[in-house]
Amino acid sequence: MTLLKNIFSVFILFLLTVSISSCDESNPFEVDYSDAPEPFDIENTTMVESESGLVYYIVEEGSGAFEVEIRDAVRVYYTGRKVDTGEIFDSSYRNGNQSPTTFNSLDNLIEGFREGLIGMKEGEKRVLIIPPDLGYGDSPNSSLRNDTLRFDVELAAILSN
Repeated sequence: MTLLKNIFSVFILFLLTVSISSCDESNPFEVDYSDAPEPFDIENTTMVESESGLVYYIVEEGSGAFEVEIRDAVRVYYTGRKVDTGEIFDSSYRNGNQSPTTFNSLDNLIEGFREGLIGMKEGEKRVLIIPPDLGYGDSPNSSLRNDTLRFDVELAAILSN
C-alpha cells in the first residue's frame, strides 16, 4: 500500500509540475491590438465639420459608382482611439485579425461612426473625430462616456446598394 501511495504522490507531483510549467502570464481576456496600423496622417488634408458636430478628414479618395447609404451593409477596417490619450479601445485588427469587419446594419453603430461612413466610396480612408454626444455620451454603462473618439476607417466594400 505504501508503494502505491508513493507512486500516486509522484504522479500528482508530475502533473503539478507539468501544469505549472505550461502556464504563462498571458491573460486570456486581454485583447491584443498590436497589429493595428499607426493613425492615419491628417496633416495635409481638409477638415470637414458636419452640422451634427462630426469632424472628418478624407485621407484617401475612394473609387466606384456607389457611396455608402444608410441602408447598406459594409465591410470596413477600423481602429478606434481615445483622442485625449491615443489609447486603442477597438479595432478590426484585434488579436491578429487581418480581415475587414462586416456591419450588416449601420443602425447598430454609434451615431458619429454611422454618419462618418455615409458617402464613402470603396477604398476611401477617413479619420472620424466623434464628440461624446455622437459617441457613447454620458452613458453610465460605457467606459467611453464623455470621451471624444477618433476612428481611422477604410471602406473595403459596400455589400448592398
